[in-house]
Amino acid sequence: MTHDEEVASVKVIDFCRTHFRRLGAEEFTKLGARSDDIAIAATAAAVDLAQHHAGDPVAAIAWVRRALEVIEADLPLTVETLQ
Repeated sequence: MTHDEEVASVKVIDFCRTHFRRLGAEEFTKLGARSDDIAIAATAAAVDLAQHHAGDPVAAIAWVRRALEVIEADLPLTVETLQ
């Protein structure tokens, strides 16, 4: 990936995260949805999107796991993440 592609990728990811977070926090909670249900739905949607990208459910789960590993690698280490 070129530097320009990397910058564009980060912008798209940030935009989507902000949009999805706002949707979950504002719109769904107005409807009385619980935050854990919203988080589960967002996770299921991530798998759905990954399946569109990866082609099948097993590859989608593996793709989401890898994405979570990348996200975790950017977090500060704590006792919980080391378990």
